Amino acid sequence: MNQDDANTDFQEWADFSVASATPASTASDLYNSYIIYKERLNTLPKKELVRRGWISTKEDSTSLVDYFRDVHEEQGSALYRKSDTANASLISLWLSKVKSQGEMEILLSSIPKFDGLSKEKLREISRLSVDVNVLPELPKILSDLGIVLIYMEALPSMKLDGAVFKVASGHPVIGMSLRYPRLDNFWFTLLHELSHLHLHMDVLDTPILEDFDCESESAIEVSANRLAKNTFVERRIWRNCEPKYDKSFGAIEKFANEMGVHIAIIAGMLRKESGNYTAYSKIVNEHDVREIVFNGS
Repeated sequence: MNQDDANTDFQEWADFSVASATPASTASDLYNSYIIYKERLNTLPKKELVRRGWISTKEDSTSLVDYFRDVHEEQGSALYRKSDTANASLISLWLSKVKSQGEMEILLSSIPKFDGLSKEKLREISRLSVDVNVLPELPKILSDLGIVLIYMEALPSMKLDGAVFKVASGHPVIGMSLRYPRLDNFWFTLLHELSHLHLHMDVLDTPILEDFDCESESAIEVSANRLAKNTFVERRIWRNCEPKYDKSFGAIEKFANEMGVHIAIIAGMLRKESGNYTAYSKIVNEHDVREIVFNGS
């Protein structure tokens, strides 16, 4: 960075009125965080941020106060160490927005304390999948359990399906990007995040970020995957279920009805297990989750 750039950054910093995230932060710490914040802003799709109303103009660097605060608090985290990648910048901004909206929901709504999530409750939630019109109602349904569910559309090129974390109040927050519009992807992502609440509440002070295009071998992710799948269909039943041998629509529909879940979930599980992602396309693409959630149709 040349001297002119440094002077410009310092002047912008002087004009950027932000309450320190921690009283112990020094001016030097805050300024260093501001430099990282500006570097990330330069990698973000400014036109899209203006469209969403997150910034007023492409030159606006002062509207994302909460994002700056989160960048400052990220120091030392895995995401902070990936700050040189454009995708990490997209994710960190998206996550900041999810966190801000989640905290606002908790502040403005009478959301009860979260007292855990049983496997029986997980199964009960999975059975809601049979009605596609329940998707817009899920945030209210989960808020009654002390869980904050935020639908936050993915930023362009952002490689993330969802995230789950715990805020200062102790409430868990789940963010879903709806990166893919398929119903099976939606329900697996949601049940995977809810499985983390059953299994891993003790580690959720740090967000868990989900990119299901990449197979994770971590014990935490494997156990959440296993529980999510078992919630839809118990492993002993899935092992020799009829649709594995009779691949007709009728067999899949019959089995889905027996399990009490949407047919797209069973079709998605079959696609995943076989590795054939062209199979059952008509079933899994029948409903557009983004249309249902964001446009109410």
